[in-house]
Formats: sequence, C-alpha cells, structure tokens
Amino acid sequence: MTYYKKLTDPELADLLKTGDEAAFKVVYQTYWDKLLVIAGKRLGDINEAEETVQDIFLNLWRRREKFELKVNFEHYFAVAVKFEVINRLAKRSREQQRNDAFAKETPVQQLPVDVRFDLETLRKELETTINTLPPKCQLIFRMSREGNLTNKKIAEALHISEKAVEKHITTALKVLRSRFGSRFTIVLLLLSGMKH
Repeated sequence: MTYYKKLTDPELADLLKTGDEAAFKVVYQTYWDKLLVIAGKRLGDINEAEETVQDIFLNLWRRREKFELKVNFEHYFAVAVKFEVINRLAKRSREQQRNDAFAKETPVQQLPVDVRFDLETLRKELETTINTLPPKCQLIFRMSREGNLTNKKIAEALHISEKAVEKHITTALKVLRSRFGSRFTIVLLLLSGMKH
C-alpha cells in the first residue's frame, strides 16, 4: 500500500482503469473524509452526506474502465460532489412537494409515531451495518441491492465470476441476518426500497 501512496494521480487513474483495487482504496482513503465534510456542509445532513460520497465512489468504480482523469482527483471529486449535491437537493425538493401534496390528503399525524421512528432507526442501523462489510463485499452488495444489477452484470463489471458475486452477497446477507435476527424480514423490505 505504501507503494501506491507514492504514485501520482494519473498513475493511480491508469491502475484504476485496470480494476486495481489497491489503487481504488488509496483514492478512497485519501478523499473520503474531505468529500464527507463538503457534502455535509452543503446538505446539512451527515447521513445523506455519507450516502452521497458512497455513490460518488460507487460510480467511479462502476465506470472505471472508461474513466479519464482530465486534471487531478481533487478537481474530479470537487465537480462530482457538486453535481451529486445538486441532484440530491433537487430530489429533496421534489419529494417535499410530493409530501406536501400527500399531507393535504393524509395528515402525517395518522401514521403512528413509534412506527415512523422505529423504521428510521432500523434504516440507520442497516446503513451502519452495511458500512462494516469488507470493501469489495460492500460494493457488490450495494450494486445488487441499490444499483439493482443482476449477478451477471456485476460479474461483468468487476471481471469476476458470478459464483464470486453470489458468495459476496450471501456473506452480506448472513451478516445482516445475524445482526438483525427477527427483524431480518423488515430489513429485506427496507433494502428493496433502497433501489434507485
């Protein structure tokens, strides 16, 4: 890993294009915290900021083979976080408009507070648990559940066998089943709702 830390941005970008996980990890570790601070300030929500940064890195990994670094990674991520934040703020605005329209028909008070709170708590717990998975396992699990990609598509994108993809997804589900126990079924429902 020390060798990779000495490489220039163009060198890291070239290795990234070949699917070099160590190069990706160095970029990830170098910029994760910086991007989280920027996204957190602009969104005013640390959980959404974490999702934003995760999406940026997921997108970088997914399209690594066609990735072209025009200036340096700092410039690339500055632009990426700017657009991702704009998209999320626009989405938030659309959701607020929908919620306002929905509230006129169905007052929020009619939804039990404890149900809303429990689901939100469970959602945060789920995100935290997924974040503890090994990087590759987490990436594959998110591509499957959030990216809604088939095992075949994931295998092609990451240049691994479908069996390897299945193994990582099975590992992730085992961790979730072990962590959530009787709540595992609800977790699966939440996961299906996380798909874009």
